[in-house]
Amino acid sequence: MAFSSWKACAAAALLAAACSSEPGGGSGGAGTGGTGGTGGAGGAGTGGTGGTGGAGGAGGGASSTTSGSGGAGGEAGYACASLGDPCSTCLSLRCQDSFCACQENPECAALANCFLICAAGDEPCQQTCLTAHAAGISDSFLEGGCASELCSAQCPSRVPLSACASCRFAGCAAEMNACVADPSCRALLACADACEAGDAGCAEECAMLYEDGAPAAQAVSDCQGAQCGAACEDR
Repeated sequence: MAFSSWKACAAAALLAAACSSEPGGGSGGAGTGGTGGTGGAGGAGTGGTGGTGGAGGAGGGASSTTSGSGGAGGEAGYACASLGDPCSTCLSLRCQDSFCACQENPECAALANCFLICAAGDEPCQQTCLTAHAAGISDSFLEGGCASELCSAQCPSRVPLSACASCRFAGCAAEMNACVADPSCRALLACADACEAGDAGCAEECAMLYEDGAPAAQAVSDCQGAQCGAACEDR
């Protein structure tokens, strides 16, 4: 099997912050909705993220992944706020799912902070960060992929992901986290990426060169076959 752009992806600088907004509900006279809206006047109103408080009586908020409006006078908002710089502002508007997922994952933020310490192209330093913050790997790569596609002008350091890589990070997050955090498995993926699609002999040679990483790489391959057949059909 071959994988795409692992060396380049690992060098992507990632946004470091915790999400500034948390889902919440309203209570009392003016029911407070979740992030992104305020409820109308009345009894206790509860809202999910971007939800709306009910007018009168107990009102259940409608769930939303982006923004919602409350009762009369409610205002639109965003699930995760910008940090004030052009990159995070674009991410908060155009890549909300991956932006919020990274902000809400402490290990994704920790990984971003760790990468800031590494000099450009310092692979050993980057690998140390990946190994230390394995649980943040998939979220950070997915955020970087969206940033490179929809916010490239504001986030020029982000590196794109192929459809296959995006599917692996989204559908096989645990397996990818374990593999990319393991230097041998990550090296095996980089080696396999240089093979022609369908070249089983080349892939087997990579597995022999980096045999310590083969079990973790096989777990990725198995999950990929189950989750990403169409996206990775040419790999």
